[in-house]
Amino acid sequence: MGNDGLAQVVGKGDVCLKTNGSILMLKDVRHAPDIRLNLISAGKLDDEGYCNTFHEGQWKLTKGSLFLARGKKSSSLYFMQASIYKDMVNVMEDDKITELWHRRLSHMSEKRGLKQSCRDPSGVKL
Repeated sequence: MGNDGLAQVVGKGDVCLKTNGSILMLKDVRHAPDIRLNLISAGKLDDEGYCNTFHEGQWKLTKGSLFLARGKKSSSLYFMQASIYKDMVNVMEDDKITELWHRRLSHMSEKRGLKQSCRDPSGVKL
């Protein structure tokens, strides 16, 4: 945590955030109630295929052509405005299923697909 401190993780799950750009789905989020800020790992986002851009005190998060979030630097941290979009969400783990629904729904946009999966945790209903 930057100061050799430890915080106990009491749970893990997926969270949908409504940001100033779109809906951001974070996977395998760890809940550590002793930490007073909600921290997002830039390395974890990079591992998930997101693109972090840091420039002149500004932060921007994209995935492909989809803009997801932005933030401003204060001291050594970048802050973004976000709210919980849904308390819980079950995420499809198989990309083949996602691609199948993409084709079945007339090439629905990635942004609309994210909103739908956050709205309906059981999957896309027809």
